[in-house]
Amino acid sequence: MHIEAYLLTLLKLLFLLLLFIIYRLSRKAGKIEYEFTSIVNHTFRTPLTRINWISKELEKDLPTNERMQYLQNLNNATNKLLEIVDLIAGVKDIKNTSGYNFVATSIRDVVEGSITKYREEINKKNITFHVPTFKEIPLLTIDLKKISFVIDSILENAIVYTSKDGKIFIDTVLKPHSIVFYVGDSGIGLSFYDKHRIFTKFFRSQAAVLAYPDGTGLKLYLVKQIVQRHKGKISAKSNGKNKGTTLILELPFQKN
Repeated sequence: MHIEAYLLTLLKLLFLLLLFIIYRLSRKAGKIEYEFTSIVNHTFRTPLTRINWISKELEKDLPTNERMQYLQNLNNATNKLLEIVDLIAGVKDIKNTSGYNFVATSIRDVVEGSITKYREEINKKNITFHVPTFKEIPLLTIDLKKISFVIDSILENAIVYTSKDGKIFIDTVLKPHSIVFYVGDSGIGLSFYDKHRIFTKFFRSQAAVLAYPDGTGLKLYLVKQIVQRHKGKISAKSNGKNKGTTLILELPFQKN
């Protein structure tokens, strides 16, 4: 029980650190109360509620196998909070281009790696998934870790906001000096207003909050910052509510 008590103490300290970081990041005139409250409510409530519930269950006299399952669930909830820490910390460092490591990379490998990560979620929702062959796609000079985050975030976004038995497609168009990726879904869609704010810090549409209450409103903001530092572009299009969304990512390449 000493280890479990130690873990819970660390989690409490982690939570206090998260609150401080978010407070500093969102300290802008007229926005601090809304942004701070929104993030705490929609981001931390689920993992923290789960941790609180697990800690009470672990106080009981449980069989070893059941206790081990609760400890695994505690670990999962802790990892979720750590993921949020990494995401929030990224807001501070993302504009520092000296921290980028640009190397020639096969974007096909990046996309296929991302699809593999989310294969379970895709299958669970029985989503029809179309992927291009990536023929004649040149190597891109990118920061592998950061562009992997971009592709992961775009794909995860499509999966989260697409209902069961929906559709997701990825397509590519090769231009003279760039490659354009289209990631479209049959999900909740975007209003005219949402399309113009989807990449802003902390923004989440009402439909997005209803579909997935635990989002931070930070991933697509970070995506745009990363893409811009690769001298690329990203935009969104949608025909409206429940008519799906397509994110359009363009990254440049150097001709040999």
